Amino acid sequence: MRILIWLLLIFALATGFTLAGKFDPGYAIFVYPPYRMELSLTLFVILLFGALFVLQWFLRIAVATFGLPAQARRFRQRRREQAGERALHAAMLADLDQHPAEAETQARQAFELEYQPALAARLAARAALAQGSADRHDHWMQLAAAPHGQSPATASVPADIHPIGAPHQPPPPAA
Repeated sequence: MRILIWLLLIFALATGFTLAGKFDPGYAIFVYPPYRMELSLTLFVILLFGALFVLQWFLRIAVATFGLPAQARRFRQRRREQAGERALHAAMLADLDQHPAEAETQARQAFELEYQPALAARLAARAALAQGSADRHDHWMQLAAAPHGQSPATASVPADIHPIGAPHQPPPPAA
């Protein structure tokens, strides 16, 4: 239906230009010595609109072409964030299902993708502690405390979180 309306509009415009051209005795004359070109005013107007239409499409294509690198960057960033979100979600599910090795692997992937790195590092530290690896736990906690990773959502999570069922070991006395 839309195409039919457009076709009717185009034919109506063509008919209008034809009728207007019959009553217009004007000419457009272009002179560049020793050359001279004479066009009817109607043909000149049609050529002018055609040139403007082509120029508009050329400019649209140029703007779209120059915008491609930024659009590709946004697309890659969005895919990276989605992959990080999936990895962090999988790490949380693995932690809740008490699969610490899988939780640490997924949390590491989320950390490497820089998706909420403080939360991912804390989750990996919790998984490492559940596997009985205190040195990996300390490494992940150091990464969680790094300046790039502290977000308001993870600021209230205690640093000495322990998985359910794991024996609680008090921190070593301060020297």
